[in-house]
Amino acid sequence: MHRRMEKRRREEEGPRLRKSFGREQRCNGDWGGPHRNDRGDWRRRPHSSTYAPRWQQIQWGKQITSRGATLEAILSLFDAHGDKFEARNLATTAHRIAKIGGRSVRHDPRVMRLANECQTRVRDFSARALANTAWAFAKAGAQVPGLFAAIAEAAAARLGEFNAQALVNTTWAFATASIAAPRLFGAIAEAAASRLDEFNAQALANTTWAFAKARAEAPLLFRAIAYAAMSRRLGEFNAQDLANTAWAFATAGVEKTAPPRFFEKIADAALSQLGDFKPQELANLTWAFAKAAVDAPRLFEAIAGAIPARLGDFEPQNLANAAWAYAKSRVDAPGLFAAIAAEAVPRLDEFNAQNLANTAWAFATAGVEARRFFEAIAETAASRLDEFNAQALANTVWAFATAGVEAPLLFAAIADAAMSRLDDFNAQNLANAAWAFAKARVEDDYEEEEVMQPFFAAIADAVLLRRLRDFVPQDVANTAWAFATMGVEAPRMFEAIADVAPSRLADFTPQNLANTAWAFAKSGIEAPRLFAAIADAALVQKKLDGFCAQNLANATWAFATAGIEAPRFFAAIAKAARPRLGEFNAQGVSNMAWAFATAGFEAPQLFAAIARVVASRLGDYNEQNLANTAWAFAKSGVRAPLLFDAIARGALSRLGSFVAQDLANTVWAFATADFEAPRLFEAVADVAPEKLRNFKPQNLANTAWAFAKAGVDSPRLFGAIADAARSRLDAFSAQNVANTVWAFATVGVVAPRLFAAIADVVRSRPAEFTARHLAITAWAFACVDWKDHQFLAGLAAAAEIPNALGERERSQLHLVSLHCRLADQACSAACHQYSAPRPSQLQRDVASALERLGWPHVFEHVTAEGLSLDMAHPDTKRAVEVDGPTHYIKGPRQWHANGPTEFKTRLLHQLGWDVARVPFFEWDALDGEPEQDSYLRAKLHIATTCG
Repeated sequence: MHRRMEKRRREEEGPRLRKSFGREQRCNGDWGGPHRNDRGDWRRRPHSSTYAPRWQQIQWGKQITSRGATLEAILSLFDAHGDKFEARNLATTAHRIAKIGGRSVRHDPRVMRLANECQTRVRDFSARALANTAWAFAKAGAQVPGLFAAIAEAAAARLGEFNAQALVNTTWAFATASIAAPRLFGAIAEAAASRLDEFNAQALANTTWAFAKARAEAPLLFRAIAYAAMSRRLGEFNAQDLANTAWAFATAGVEKTAPPRFFEKIADAALSQLGDFKPQELANLTWAFAKAAVDAPRLFEAIAGAIPARLGDFEPQNLANAAWAYAKSRVDAPGLFAAIAAEAVPRLDEFNAQNLANTAWAFATAGVEARRFFEAIAETAASRLDEFNAQALANTVWAFATAGVEAPLLFAAIADAAMSRLDDFNAQNLANAAWAFAKARVEDDYEEEEVMQPFFAAIADAVLLRRLRDFVPQDVANTAWAFATMGVEAPRMFEAIADVAPSRLADFTPQNLANTAWAFAKSGIEAPRLFAAIADAALVQKKLDGFCAQNLANATWAFATAGIEAPRFFAAIAKAARPRLGEFNAQGVSNMAWAFATAGFEAPQLFAAIARVVASRLGDYNEQNLANTAWAFAKSGVRAPLLFDAIARGALSRLGSFVAQDLANTVWAFATADFEAPRLFEAVADVAPEKLRNFKPQNLANTAWAFAKAGVDSPRLFGAIADAARSRLDAFSAQNVANTVWAFATVGVVAPRLFAAIADVVRSRPAEFTARHLAITAWAFACVDWKDHQFLAGLAAAAEIPNALGERERSQLHLVSLHCRLADQACSAACHQYSAPRPSQLQRDVASALERLGWPHVFEHVTAEGLSLDMAHPDTKRAVEVDGPTHYIKGPRQWHANGPTEFKTRLLHQLGWDVARVPFFEWDALDGEPEQDSYLRAKLHIATTCG
């Protein structure tokens, strides 16, 4: 009896079985009860009468670890007796069900009971039991944060008992379960760094993977692991170890702390066993090198050749990561991208939102032409946008905009989806989304006012809410550029940018500076302090040296458009741009010329270089480029006959493609530059009437002015301009009105309905007209012999402001006054005193011929009324007027005297003068003195007879 009781006591307490339990641990895994720990210390859980006796624990342990044990058998055993299990059987149960069932058991209520039992008894677990339990529940994917917290606390206090494998398994488990345990990871990093000689290759790789996955910072541990791996020459690392190690260093962002050539050594090791890499390992390896920004051309070339044949085994994320890696690394692999696109299109439904966004981003970044692929992504993504996070939404629209693929329905859907989620967008997401919509210039079935305006207004509000705190220079520049490009008004947002940007410009790249300036100028937002700071950054901080051609052109255009006076800035731009004009595209060259002309900054050497470049590359210049370049040279007063001749020839074959603004600017430029291009003007006269409905008031006025200034008549064009202008005079500025009436009067086109409408405009808006406008308008009405002399007298009187008129306007006003007086209408305009005459050679030749004929005359005679005559016989009031080209208009078939000449002739006739006119084209046709003398005799005879 006594022996039986003693045996039962020993079975219950088991003091003599400790050693055998230690051996059992080594055979069957860590059971967690009384055992020898990894450092040889014996631990024994205090006896509890609630546990089954030792022999029963041993029997259960054998059932749990039996090779024939099924998942259901193990769980049923725990369900029946788990509350009596000791720690080692709890740990072994967890390990076995995870190993057999994996994630299929995570929702089984018995597994959750097991977690609770483990958590309750976690202090009784050995080091290996803690590690194995954590591993088991991570492997099963069970959500048991309480258990993990208990394991973390227990493990951190006992890390000295953990062997290398236990350390690795613990970090792997917490990383896999996404459980944050900074104190535990910090302690493990410190413990592991001094014991790395105990770690094999897989342990080293898994440790880095776990720390990276858990986002646990441990730069010293990573550095130590890198040196340990290098010392073993990475020869022990298999494919998975290499991929995991590279991935971990890149993910943790500690690649720079690794020894020199660490990634290069990984690349060499990978190349030697490339055939052993699984698809995910290939994708992760390339992703890691791309993320770490490490160049490995041989590795990427080899992988690009290996992947296409195995793409059928790639999961969607592998496909997305591989594409992303090659795009990020800027490795040219068109064959690989084509293969990925072909593989991905029929499988896009398997892609999650992040995969779709990343793949689109990759193809766009790599510049791969894959329209069908993008269209398939658009179709797939549009119906699943609720799965996209903020970054995925922003990256998707960025990709489509960058790739230049139109997807209006997708963009509209993304705008709608993003509106309610802008709070989730970070600064870069907001900037990229705005940039993408602007770049794509979305046009779809929705009215822009209904979709785009509210969307951009919401982005502006989000930007203001963040007060630009998180916006890096690129985000600031892109956001401003986007709003300016879309033409969306956001004055408060632009004011906020103008306030914060000047203090940050030291961090702006040259492109950021140029784009920001461009955006403010395009939006019409006044920001003199910002522009001054940008100029200072360009000059004082010497950022101008980093400006590319496009930056130089955009910045110059911006300063000119904004009306910023910055002579040092323009001088520096001119100096920087002149030797680099070959780098500018056509738009850049024309914008540069336009900007200097608009700013009124003289740069003769730059303009001479521009003239040579444009003339030599005329085929690269579109219609707007040609028109703007011609306008710039004319506005600047730079003589460039070869350039104008080239532009005239280039424009003739393309006039049908010129828009209204281009047509108006071109003829204005040629007229202003006094460059004769009759064929060009005739061609414009043919095409313009059909396009006049698209002409703005200034285009109409400038076109009429140009034809008149160039001395070219086109009855059809002027008739069409009269009709178009009459219905839109309310939109004409005073300058437009004055230029229009001047043009019609100069050409001598009778347009009574237009003039009547203009008279009404002048009467209704007198305050808008300056003295100069009034003088020109009065002259034009008098020139066409307008019968409302009271109206003319009123205009002349209103224009008579001291020191307000130039000599030309004073001369015009004098003619109006004379016209009114001759019509018996009082006029207050003073008599004009003409400046000293400047007779032409033609005039002198005619005078010499008259002397040969014995016709007495006064050379350059001025009448009592102030009218000048080339040659006159005052006593008989006979005169000869020699008329050069400026006195004539070239009509469709012949020359005819222009309006001013006819006006003066009419006044002279009213004053009793008999005037014989000698046109230049008739005189130039005469051959020698005999023909000249005969011609003049006939002219004088005709004049005398007429008198």
